[in-house]
Parts: sequence; C-alpha cells; structure tokens
Amino acid sequence: MLDKMRQGDKHGAAAGARPERADWTIDQGWDKYTAQEHAVWKTLFERQSRLLPGRACDEFVAGMRDLPIGPDQIPDFRRLSEVLMRQTGWQIIAVPGLVPDEVFFDHLANRRFPAGNFIRKAHELDYLEEPDVFHDVFGHVPMLMNPLIADFVQAYG
Repeated sequence: MLDKMRQGDKHGAAAGARPERADWTIDQGWDKYTAQEHAVWKTLFERQSRLLPGRACDEFVAGMRDLPIGPDQIPDFRRLSEVLMRQTGWQIIAVPGLVPDEVFFDHLANRRFPAGNFIRKAHELDYLEEPDVFHDVFGHVPMLMNPLIADFVQAYG
C-alpha cells in the first residue's frame, strides 16, 4: 500500500482499507489535524493562490471567495457543505483516499463530493500519488458553487 495512504488512520478509517460503511465515507476528523498539517495547508494555499490571477476562470475565483476556504486552516467539511448546500445542493464527504469508481460516481450522482481527509507531508508539496484534502478542496470544490458546473458534475456521476 502506498506510504501516502497511511495518514487516514488518524483521521478515520485506515487509508486504503475498506471502511466500515459501504459508501466508504468516514469522519473528517477535523479536530485531529495537527499544527503541522494546518501549516502544510497554509503553504500550499498561499503558493497556489499566487498562481490564480490570469489562470483561474471567474467561476473558480467566485467559488473561492464565497466558500469558507482560507489560508489559516484546513477547511471543515461541515462548514463547506453548509454553504454548498444553500448554493447548489452539494455536500463534501470525507473518504480515506481513493475509492472504487462505482462508489465515487454514485456520490457525484447524489451531489456528494468525496474528498480525502488527509493532507500531504511537507516534503510532498510538489507531488502526491493520490488526491489529498488540498487537491480535492482547493482544486475542485470552488467550481461546485457554480450551478451549471454543479449540475454537470452530478450528471457525470
């Protein structure tokens, strides 16, 4: 099993293992994130945010502005889901890492976006073999604030 998948064990089910729930959802374990993990989020957030001007579409920028996603801490999926639910009927659910395709697409079809509940280590800032919370939340979730994209992603599921 990939070493990168080991982090899920302190935030919920052991990453890479079949969780107890058939839909592979787990608790985000937000209160278990360490100061180091929040610092990694901050580093990634600030670095990627500097790259957005002139590259990110207006819809992405609007989603970032309107969601509780900031540099200081890993976002709480419950808070993200509250805003998304009001705007487009979506919610963010925690998963231990990669999930089977049929599980992933079933979640999308039901307006649930699966997001890894772990974050990469500081020495993995530039590359990680599987999507972590930064990839999923910063990279995908802002677009779910746009009703057209939200509907498309659901149809894709």
